[in-house]
Amino acid sequence: MNILRWGASGLDKGSRIIRFLRCYLYVLVPLMITASLANAFIRFAGQWQSFWTVLLLQCLFGQALVAFIRGKTTQIAAGGALSKKADPVARAGMASLAVVLYLICFCYEPGESEESIYEKRASDWTMPTREEIGRSANRE
Repeated sequence: MNILRWGASGLDKGSRIIRFLRCYLYVLVPLMITASLANAFIRFAGQWQSFWTVLLLQCLFGQALVAFIRGKTTQIAAGGALSKKADPVARAGMASLAVVLYLICFCYEPGESEESIYEKRASDWTMPTREEIGRSANRE
């Protein structure tokens, strides 16, 4: 029993997975949007640079998945695009990559950035006390 059937023109219109996804596309898209927004708001409220980065990445990879399901030209970000007449294995690979990257965006955790030396104030810099200087001299 073959779930994906490959036809002469690519993925057959009779593919069960594609038919299922096309049938529930108008449920899948709002769920993806809601999940992306909820993830971004819950994890990055206040960190707006990370918020917009994650939301943009999820939109780019999510639209590639939706375009694949609809049978239209699939495009990931600003670079790679495959028309609907392209090799079906390549289109399926691109859709798989889009799904994986979309899901990875849910796990994105920005690193803690160190405060720049130019953002420090004079009160942030301290001179060593006499006791500290004396302790370092005694160790030698």
